Amino acid sequence: MLRLLGAALLVAGCGAAGFSAARGLARRVEVLRALVGALEGLERELSFRLPPTPELLERAAESPPPVGELFARCRAKLDGLGERPLSQLWREAVAETPLELEEPERRALEELGDVLGRYDGEGQRAALARTRAELSRALGLAREKQEKQGRMYQVLGLTAGAFLAILLL
Repeated sequence: MLRLLGAALLVAGCGAAGFSAARGLARRVEVLRALVGALEGLERELSFRLPPTPELLERAAESPPPVGELFARCRAKLDGLGERPLSQLWREAVAETPLELEEPERRALEELGDVLGRYDGEGQRAALARTRAELSRALGLAREKQEKQGRMYQVLGLTAGAFLAILLL
């Protein structure tokens, strides 16, 4: 009886590891989708009117977490704007927020901070569009990876658990 309980726990543990890995892929897709949506909203906001940067960041902070966190952190850091440039505050906010981005996406997002609040509306919109296009491409790749590998991680976790349970029984 104790052996069966141990085998069941082994299968459950390996299965949980597989489902956790698949959930990580799904979370990355969700974060990228929210980032693309937030940047699109900022771009639209700049197209119709040119709000001050704090107001722009406040609106973007309404995005779902953790993307909303990024903009809220950057907005909160604006109090120290005179001591440090906005680009540095933006980079700190990007570094502090757990966005699960790979290096090219993180770099593109950090480079956006060099333009925000610094240039005219057209320059900011162009930078937002460029960053949004990069993140949209990354979103497409993340979706493909999730479709291909997500189910595989789940099945592999359960299969590995079953294999180990059979091996140990």
